[in-house]
Amino acid sequence: MLSFDNSPPVYWFLGYLLAGVVIFASQNKSLSNRAYLSLGVLLLVMMRLPVIVFNRELNQDESQMLSHAITLLQDPVYWRSVDGTTIGPLDNYLLVLPKLLGFRIDYTAARLMGLLCVAGAWLLLFSALKNWFGATIARGVSIVPLLFVAFTQEIDFVHYSSEQLPVLLLAFCLYQLSRLDPKTAPSTGGLYLLGLAAGAIPFGKLQAVPIVAVIVLSAFWVLFGRFQRYGEFKPAGALILGGLTVPLFFLAFTLAFGVFDDLIDFYVLGNAIYAGGSTFTEIPAQFYKIVSLSTDFQFFSLALTVPIVIGLIRIVRLYVPGKMDFHVPFTILFLVLASIYAATKSGNDFIHYLNFCIIPWTLLAAYGFSAVESWSLAFPAIIVLWFGGYDALHFVKERRLNAFDSVGKTTLQQSPVVTEILKRKKEGDYMVVWGWNCSYYVEAQLAQGTAENHSERSIFEHPMRDTYRKRYMSDLERTKPAFVVDAVGKNSHWVQDKKTQGIESYPELNQYIRNHYTLLGEYDDVRLYIRNDRRATPLGAGQQSAALR
Repeated sequence: MLSFDNSPPVYWFLGYLLAGVVIFASQNKSLSNRAYLSLGVLLLVMMRLPVIVFNRELNQDESQMLSHAITLLQDPVYWRSVDGTTIGPLDNYLLVLPKLLGFRIDYTAARLMGLLCVAGAWLLLFSALKNWFGATIARGVSIVPLLFVAFTQEIDFVHYSSEQLPVLLLAFCLYQLSRLDPKTAPSTGGLYLLGLAAGAIPFGKLQAVPIVAVIVLSAFWVLFGRFQRYGEFKPAGALILGGLTVPLFFLAFTLAFGVFDDLIDFYVLGNAIYAGGSTFTEIPAQFYKIVSLSTDFQFFSLALTVPIVIGLIRIVRLYVPGKMDFHVPFTILFLVLASIYAATKSGNDFIHYLNFCIIPWTLLAAYGFSAVESWSLAFPAIIVLWFGGYDALHFVKERRLNAFDSVGKTTLQQSPVVTEILKRKKEGDYMVVWGWNCSYYVEAQLAQGTAENHSERSIFEHPMRDTYRKRYMSDLERTKPAFVVDAVGKNSHWVQDKKTQGIESYPELNQYIRNHYTLLGEYDDVRLYIRNDRRATPLGAGQQSAALR
């Protein structure tokens, strides 16, 4: 397996050399768009390889979604076997594909799928820019987000995140919107596909709904104008039909498998509680806080600052350059506002929410780009100088270029508790982790025995905690997991107080474990229980009772 140490200077030099070639291609009109796009994708893949082969958890969401994918292979009914909380079913079903193609469901597979989403979104963004602004501006602007996503090593932009598939779907919707011309008859097929992708987005990430709503409303605005002039109604019907397709599919799916109430309770109502973070007045401060945590996003924004400001001024002055359709600048403006809202509404300062802002930022810059087109080389130069300078500094000081040293880390690790589980694991087994460490599911390649693979919503006080606890116990009865892991402690995310958050803190669960499971032992501050019929060397009654107290 290919691996990278923390300082591969030749590889990094070749990466920057290729970046120079791609920048040259973006400026050279004699080269075809296909050549520029091919070189851009090659650069993205090349610079993402070090993190792809680094087969370790970078963010808890990765393990959460990988665990869901492993479980869906065993029981494919979402909301029965799997509840992704804020993460929709599509992000998790996407991770099943590597296994169907003969690969293992691990961090490498997840990041490869994420890379495909990022590359696809960039290609679609370029196509939308070309349709609205022409190929020259599309090249001059699209090179900046490409360099950003290729060279950033900030974890929130390179791990497999629940924003990557929705951003791909948003880019597809934007591309279809860019094909709409108020002066020509629209394609009903394209409008159906726009609606289809838009209707799928809520099942990828609810946070992306405000953004796609702007795109859909913009499409309806164009169609309404054509209806007034020509009496056309079929295009709007195609858009509506496409928008209903995926929601109706999931409605039928959930009703057929008896999980409709779970969809409402845990995906809609549960996430409504989670989303009660920032108020409108708090959004600017919250957004500033998130951006301040990402230096790379700051320099991406800095590289586009001049055309962005010009674009804003043009919109405020209601200036429409050339033959630009009037709806386009206002669509862009509201996409920027919707992306900021999506990134801040939960009240959490997670940098990966900024993935929603990359395309709107680029669109706004494109709207002002014609005024500074003669400076077009300066914009990619800013971001290359930032990444190149940062890498040079760390190479001189620490001999480090690559943040993801994958030597000896291209295969899954085995935590001490997982090593013990693998000695007793059987095909078809389920496992439950109380607390928050979903990497154990991935390392053991075991399906989760409860819909939620972390139990923070059954631990923390909130209006629906009893509902979550009721489902937790019901799931235990349904799957009868072979292993129960109490991860609360130093290895658990967010929940680490054993006294107030461990299994004993939930009396009904504690009694269930006492009745049906035997404590095998404690492994690196993690307690492992095995179902009584699977125990190898049971502890004495006195020992087990003492261990459970």
